Amino acid sequence: MGRANVTLAAVFGVILVGGTLCGEELSYYLPQPANHDDSVPTPQAILRYEVGNWHVRHDQIVEYFKALADSSPRVTLMEYGMTHERRPLLLATITSPENHARIEELRERHLAAIGESERPGEVSPEPPLVVWMGYSVHGNESSGANASLIFAYHLAAAQDDSVCRALENTIILIDPAINPDGLSRFAQWANSHKSKHLVADPSHREHIEVWPQGRTNHYWFDLNRDWLLLAQPESRFRLKQFHRWKPHVLTDVHEMRTDSTYFFQPGVPSRQNPLTPSINFDLTANIAKYHAEYLDRAGSLYYTRESFDDFYCGKGSTYPDLNGGIGILFEQASSRGHLQENSFGLLSFPQTIRHQVLTSLSTLEACQSTGEEIREYRRKFFEEGLAEAARRKVRGYVIGTPHDRARLFHFVDILLRHQVRVYPLTQVMLKDGKRFSPDSAYVVPLEQPQYRLVRSIFERSTVFTDTAFYDVSTWTLPLSFGLSHAVLTLDDSVDELTRSKPISQAKWPEGNLRTSTSPYAYLFSWDGYYAPRAAYRLLDRGVKLRVATRPFVIDFEDGPRTYPRGTIVVPIGIQASSVGDLAAQMKTVARVDGLDVDTVDSGLTMRGVDLGSPSVVAVPQPKPLMVVGSGVSAYEAGEVWHLLDERYEMRLSMVDLATLDGVDLQRYSHVILVSGTYKDIQDSTVDRVREWVKRGGVLVALRGSVRWAEERIVERSREPDSPFRVGQGERRAYGDYEKIRAQQLISGAIFEAELDRTHPLAFGYRVDRIPVFRNSTIFMKPDENPYSTAVRYTDSPLLSGYVSEENLARLRSTAVVCANKVGEGAVVCSVDNLNFRGAWYGTNKLFANALFFGSVLKSTHRDGRSR
Repeated sequence: MGRANVTLAAVFGVILVGGTLCGEELSYYLPQPANHDDSVPTPQAILRYEVGNWHVRHDQIVEYFKALADSSPRVTLMEYGMTHERRPLLLATITSPENHARIEELRERHLAAIGESERPGEVSPEPPLVVWMGYSVHGNESSGANASLIFAYHLAAAQDDSVCRALENTIILIDPAINPDGLSRFAQWANSHKSKHLVADPSHREHIEVWPQGRTNHYWFDLNRDWLLLAQPESRFRLKQFHRWKPHVLTDVHEMRTDSTYFFQPGVPSRQNPLTPSINFDLTANIAKYHAEYLDRAGSLYYTRESFDDFYCGKGSTYPDLNGGIGILFEQASSRGHLQENSFGLLSFPQTIRHQVLTSLSTLEACQSTGEEIREYRRKFFEEGLAEAARRKVRGYVIGTPHDRARLFHFVDILLRHQVRVYPLTQVMLKDGKRFSPDSAYVVPLEQPQYRLVRSIFERSTVFTDTAFYDVSTWTLPLSFGLSHAVLTLDDSVDELTRSKPISQAKWPEGNLRTSTSPYAYLFSWDGYYAPRAAYRLLDRGVKLRVATRPFVIDFEDGPRTYPRGTIVVPIGIQASSVGDLAAQMKTVARVDGLDVDTVDSGLTMRGVDLGSPSVVAVPQPKPLMVVGSGVSAYEAGEVWHLLDERYEMRLSMVDLATLDGVDLQRYSHVILVSGTYKDIQDSTVDRVREWVKRGGVLVALRGSVRWAEERIVERSREPDSPFRVGQGERRAYGDYEKIRAQQLISGAIFEAELDRTHPLAFGYRVDRIPVFRNSTIFMKPDENPYSTAVRYTDSPLLSGYVSEENLARLRSTAVVCANKVGEGAVVCSVDNLNFRGAWYGTNKLFANALFFGSVLKSTHRDGRSR
């Protein structure tokens, strides 16, 4: 045994056999010997290996927790949902058998303490503390999921008095793998590349996952950013259980870079969410003392007040803070395999698991010791929130839209999932120059238990005490949905507006189908969120669609109706299908897609273009290809995939960047590029893409791919506009680097942009200005062709979030979306992410328009010719 191996064994207690690191016995992970019930199976008994010897698969986690529930009266197990890949989401409830016998009563009493019980009643004596332990929301941060097995076993089997008392006083909810699909992807990788004699070389294949890696879920979404946005089913299922229990404390177990130690909150004091009471930070700091004690005894290194913050409320450690609980983030240096070198020596997988077990145990002990303070904080959280809401001049918000009730439906659905009280608007309201109608608007009062969360969702912030953000600097959801909304004040009689009962669920807005005895054509507007889904379904079934590029007016018996640019025309006479079949499909468009469909009996209009006009052009079926693979942003690619597959129900081909050269591009109508490194694409491939565009293909370039598309396909070079140039000889303090660097970034802010609503890429919008999301310093000056810029930033664009004065000046009046004809095809460029995290319903249509109407674009060059 070499010297390095002896040192490793001495420091970390690992087992080495013939130079091979093996999984540890339970005594390594648990700080002191405990008397365990032999009838409760150990993880090794089910897995057939010691924890840490292999990365646990999700199916093995399911098998083990079922075995625990079958063998121990302290454990019950529920499947609370399913992932995209049909893996069950688990929640284990561990407490004393006596508590289990009346678990629903205890849950009701727990909720009654904050006025949330369905059957309010006596609260005393105090019900047990509720502690939620969440592991491995990022699938390749697997020490947490593996640690959950040992922690659950200890709670189920240990017979010593301290554990028994903790089970009497606490209800522990264990979510052993928040992201089963990502965890399974990573476990397969790490286990497939494990050698008998472990290789610690950081460059070894075991430690470097292939794209898209295991961090994300099936659609490559970061589930730790989805607590607020709820774009993914894992998050929606989990949130239902969170609010069913509303835990006092929630732990959020992660991993970070290999060359690090161990982090636990309270985190950076100046970067906490301002709506979180300061006592939350103090309580988290008190709990941190217990983590330190456990890790001190193990001789482990750690830190607590750097790097990580609790600003964005959509993360697992922050969301509980705005719901009356205490969220705690843990970050363990990752072995990203079984053994890896770092600057401290060798980092073993068992060591990473051990730290997560220790801080799980320390959390439980801290809750026993500080339980009264935690309960008192929780009680006051809601009481003080209601009192503060009663004192504010802002009394609530009204929100709605007359043209796209599906977007409003999804927004309201999210609010209700967050336990926000929403009331139907009962009278027409004019506010801030906007008109809100009872059939398409709602009222959200501030004076309600979710006061702080409502403020976080609706408020705009542009002033910050700290300008460094671990995540985005704003998440104002009415702006991301592009919904009309207004602030209600004392003068608006919110109490009168909310006298009715709050709604219990969002109701899907079915559209209306106007029929005709002698149908000539069907019409539906492009306003609705699901118009792209309806159009694709019809095209896929062979229905011929046309789009009006100019407005027109049709006179009906009840009066004239104006149809804007982007109206879809379905002429009956040119269809191969029967009139009856087409009528049935139009009923589906109204019922399933929530769109109003009108039937007209003539192609002659009252004003504007007629239905057979050359300005009513054919809409071909989109056949998109997206480039994916190494060097491409998996997040952005996943957002496109999710939008097209889940919401628009469109087929999307995904081709690896490395194999693009061999792909027959003529099969596709569109090629989609998200942010990525494309500079190494072979010249021959670039030539093929350019020729494909010239023959009629549409290239859609988003964010980081824009400059490549312009330089290599449009063949135009734009000079980069570098931020924060430093004068020659200027000195800056080394200690200010992080602060200055943060100021150079746009970490996630919302800006106002102007639409050219005559442009096909802006079809479906009824307003001239929309909010757009930006989290980059990629800038695009308006094109030399004055007709090509479909969307540009306004002169005063900042709506919410942080941006430096220098970057704001650079952003004013620059382009958001441009389109250029190249031969018979087109290149559409957007410098911003129109599909960010599945939450930007308001700009999804800009992206959809590039797919459906990119081929509609006409040449607007002075000579009338395409480039």
